[in-house]
Amino acid sequence: MLLSLSFLTMLLSIFYLIVLEKHIKSWPYLLKPGTMVVIILIGIMGVGNSPSTYSWWILAGLLFSILGDIFLMLPKDRFVYGLVSFLVGHICYIVAFLSFPGSGEVNSWITGALLVVAILYLLKLSKGVLNSGGISLFLPVTGYVAIITTMVWVAFYTQQPLMIAGAILFFFSDAILAWDRFIGKLTYRNYLVMIPYYLAQYLFAISLH
Repeated sequence: MLLSLSFLTMLLSIFYLIVLEKHIKSWPYLLKPGTMVVIILIGIMGVGNSPSTYSWWILAGLLFSILGDIFLMLPKDRFVYGLVSFLVGHICYIVAFLSFPGSGEVNSWITGALLVVAILYLLKLSKGVLNSGGISLFLPVTGYVAIITTMVWVAFYTQQPLMIAGAILFFFSDAILAWDRFIGKLTYRNYLVMIPYYLAQYLFAISLH
C-alpha cells in the first residue's frame, strides 16, 4: 500500500507540473491539493502503526500545508493567508522535531551558517517585499523566514536524515518561491518550487513509518 501511494504521489506531482506548463486552468485546482492528500494518507498510515506526539504534529503540519496550498492557488491573491498557514505548519513541524526522542546538539557551524543564510536572504528580499506590501507585508515575511530557519535548525537537532533532508528541501522551495515573487521571475520556477516541496512533505510523511 505504501509503495502504491508513493507511486501515486509521484504520478500526480508530474501531472501537476505538466498542466502548469501547458497552462490548463482547471486541473491544477485538483492536482495540487490532491497530491498533498495522498501524502497525508501516507502519514496517516504511519500514525496507525505507532501513534506518538511526533506523528500527530507532523500530520498537523501536513494539514496546514495543504491549507496554504489552497490559499496560494486561489484566483484572488491570498498570499498572506497562505503565508500564515505555512508558518503554522512549520511551527507544527518544529514541535514535532522537538518531541522526537534521542535528539542531540547542533554543530555551531551549522547554526552560524543558517543564521547567515537567513539574514542575507531576508536582506535580498526586503526591497521587493517592501515595494509589494510595505511594512505590513515585510513583518510577516520576516517572521516566516525566522520560523522556517528555526525549523531547519531543529531538524538538524533530531539528527535524523529524513527530517534534515525534508527541512532543507522545504527551505529551498520557499526561497525559490519568494525570489520569483519579490526579486525576479525564474524560468523553471514551477519545477524548482514544487519538486523539492513535494519531496519535503513526502519525507516528513514517510518518517512516520
